[in-house]
Amino acid sequence: MGATYTEAQKEATKRYVNSTDQIRVRTDKGNLDFIKEHAKTMGETMGEFVNRAIMEAIYRDRGEILVETVCSDEYDISGRLLLSDDDHYEIDYIVGGVRKIKKLDEQKYVPSSFVSDYAWMSLENEYENGLLGGE
Repeated sequence: MGATYTEAQKEATKRYVNSTDQIRVRTDKGNLDFIKEHAKTMGETMGEFVNRAIMEAIYRDRGEILVETVCSDEYDISGRLLLSDDDHYEIDYIVGGVRKIKKLDEQKYVPSSFVSDYAWMSLENEYENGLLGGE
């Protein structure tokens, strides 16, 4: 007998589907296996690889450099610290289904040994400011 699909599993699937957006992508014949193999080599699923490729292309097109990916366990959010073409750091994160990109300090004012902590603190500070209705 096959495994049964429980009500809890159905509810979890529904919550997941409702918390994501879907993009359908078509590619030339012959590309799919090439892309799948690359994603596997990188230790990513196809979805993870495609999302990373899209975000890296957007950042590059905007003149930004991805410095670090950061997570807040306290708030269960993640974000990316970017360096813009005018040498300012920016924090890019999604909260409540809305993407936010906030310009931060100039790179020259953040010691290189502090960048990881700066990224994490910036993410949490911007999230907290949003909760409090501040800017």
